[in-house]
Amino acid sequence: MQPTPVAVVTGGSRGIGKAVAHELASLGYRVQLVARNRGNLEAAKEEIVRAHVLEGETVPGIYAADVSDVAAIRTVVRDILGDCGRIDFLFNGAGISIPGTFDLDAATFTRLFEVNLRAPFVFMQEIVPIMERQGGGHIVNVASRNGKVAVANLGGYSASKFGLVGLGESAFRDLSAKGIAITTLCPGWVNTDMAAGEGASLAPEEMIQPEDIAVTVRWLLSLRRPVRVMDVLLECAKDVERRGSVEIAKLYALRERHREEYDSLTL
Repeated sequence: MQPTPVAVVTGGSRGIGKAVAHELASLGYRVQLVARNRGNLEAAKEEIVRAHVLEGETVPGIYAADVSDVAAIRTVVRDILGDCGRIDFLFNGAGISIPGTFDLDAATFTRLFEVNLRAPFVFMQEIVPIMERQGGGHIVNVASRNGKVAVANLGGYSASKFGLVGLGESAFRDLSAKGIAITTLCPGWVNTDMAAGEGASLAPEEMIQPEDIAVTVRWLLSLRRPVRVMDVLLECAKDVERRGSVEIAKLYALRERHREEYDSLTL
């Protein structure tokens, strides 16, 4: 009989992480939630238990830890392995966003990298050897659209997410042939507390929902074992439309400023 697969979800007490934890529980995974606030973890655990009627070993495990603490990450992974005996899926969902670029102080810039880049790196560093011994596994890292296209006043955040995209691409090329699938998700605005705190320009219903990320994870897990997906970019339709309008406006402005050259173009 096949062992019950085990999933580790960081940032699992709310938002994207909690939605993904629900999805994984519905797929039969033993979900292990990692987040900083124990009260939020307890609440998420009870919600998942009620929603999926879980009992015994299927009840989610919870691990309160600050993912900016390398020693704490290593302790969490060791404890999960001791409790569950295996780790089949890792969802690196914990992250923070702090606006600013050169106005950020060095400590804040460093913290962005500790949480958004170093924490996923250490989780993978600890869990990849476990997956290799087991003969395979799946890792999903949550970056951001800002990990592909940087915007003004988010230099520190964007740099950390660009780093995560690069780390994921390198690991994808290293590990794909070893039975370990690694995918980086790059969503635009997601309807979470983080987006609300940043003053998102879209209404909640116009954003990507945490459940959309969860369904994306389900799709990734549904693919046949030989298939690999390096990254997935998820956009808000309103953002795509807005950027398209801006680009068209720029084109028309250039045409008016350079009418003679524009009219002579042969396409």
